Amino acid sequence: MSIQGSLKTMPVPELLMWISSCQKTGTLEVASGDHLEQIAFDVGFLIYSASTELEKTFGHILIARGMLSEAQHTQARRIREDQRIALAKVLKDLHILPEDEIVRMLRKKAEAEIFELFKSVKGEFRFLDDELPDLDLLPLRVDVARALLRITQQMDESGNYDYDQSGIRFDIPPG
Repeated sequence: MSIQGSLKTMPVPELLMWISSCQKTGTLEVASGDHLEQIAFDVGFLIYSASTELEKTFGHILIARGMLSEAQHTQARRIREDQRIALAKVLKDLHILPEDEIVRMLRKKAEAEIFELFKSVKGEFRFLDDELPDLDLLPLRVDVARALLRITQQMDESGNYDYDQSGIRFDIPPG
C-alpha cells in the first residue's frame, strides 16, 4: 500500500519511525521546494538515498572531498547510465575507492540527508510500498531508529531541538 500526504500532516521524523518500526520496504520520496529526495528501505533499513540537488549527489560529495576526480566521475557516470548500476558500485568495480570507504561515505551522505529532511516542514511525501530503485547497489543498511536518535541528540546538544515543544516522541527499539 502506498501513502502520500503533506509534511505538515506527517513530519519526516514520524514517517521515518513508521518505516523503521513497521519494517517497511519501499521508497520514500520527499518533494520540498524544487528538490526531490528519494530514500529506499528494505525491511525498515535505509539502503539507498538520492537527491535532485546537485551538491547532495554522491559524486559531487566525493569530488568536493578530493576523493574523486571529475574525469573519474564522468567515466563512472557513463557506466552507471549504460548498465543501471549505482555510482557507488561502479566506483568499487573500477577500483577507484575501496568498498568499505564507499559504504562509509554512503552512510554519512544518507544520514546527512535524513538530518536535512528532519528540518523540512513544507512539502509533500509519497511512500511507494515495495518499490525499490532499479539499480545494482552496494550493501548499505542504515538503522533508521539509531540514526534518528543520533540526530535528535545532536540537535538537542546544539540547542536546536526542544523535545517538549516538538510534540514528536520517538520509541527507539533496544539493542
